[in-house]
Amino acid sequence: MTTEKTYVKTNAGKAETAANPGRLPVGLKTLLGLIGNSTTKQLQGQLPQVPPDKLKAALDKLLFDGYIEFGAAAAEPAPPKTGNDFAQFINRPVKEPTIQKMREAEATLSGIRVSKQAGYRVHIINRSARRVPPLAGGDKHTVLVIDADQDNALLVTRALLLAKFETRAALRRDEIVAALNQQPPADVIAMDVVLPDLIGLELLGRLREHPTYKSVPIIVMTAKVEHDDIVAALAYGASGYMTKPIKPEALVESIQAVLGL
Repeated sequence: MTTEKTYVKTNAGKAETAANPGRLPVGLKTLLGLIGNSTTKQLQGQLPQVPPDKLKAALDKLLFDGYIEFGAAAAEPAPPKTGNDFAQFINRPVKEPTIQKMREAEATLSGIRVSKQAGYRVHIINRSARRVPPLAGGDKHTVLVIDADQDNALLVTRALLLAKFETRAALRRDEIVAALNQQPPADVIAMDVVLPDLIGLELLGRLREHPTYKSVPIIVMTAKVEHDDIVAALAYGASGYMTKPIKPEALVESIQAVLGL
């Protein structure tokens, strides 16, 4: 079993994370917020859009300025159980939604007037009637952000960190599989359906067939505003649907709603 050094926040780093706006620029503050006994590999998985050399330089900067320090070495996480390995699900044929699911999705939209006017937004959320406990235990929930729009991913990740959520991020197929296999699993997934090397609706359908993610809240956040796109996402199992541009505070409120917070 191999080990890798980890980074932890110093007292100065904790104070900076809590400060609003604080001293650090947005990029460094977002990285600082992600650090919690974290390895470089874990941080790279959470920020796949950041080149490794720039991530290393940013970590060195935070170390030099006293915001972080080295923690205890972390053991490499055990691989997921074979039956739950998402790599086995990523190529599975996706079941088409049943007629009943399509009817339920249509019913959800029945009270929404789809407009072609500029600025039209869709915001549908399935609120939980009870508080959903974190899968990792404790009192912090983890949100996995799957988004090809790097600016949006950073924007919502920062908002989630300020709202005291743990966050992960993924963009490409291999990053998504790795993030979905990471233990403990994410409590909520916020995903676009336009991805560079995956069909988002098929990914959503496979998540709903996976033993771990079949009941995890999934919020679709996308630029697609057509009636058929919304119905399809809801029929495939989306817990919510938000059209871009996303207001970070609205996404935070939506995640709190699907978790019953």
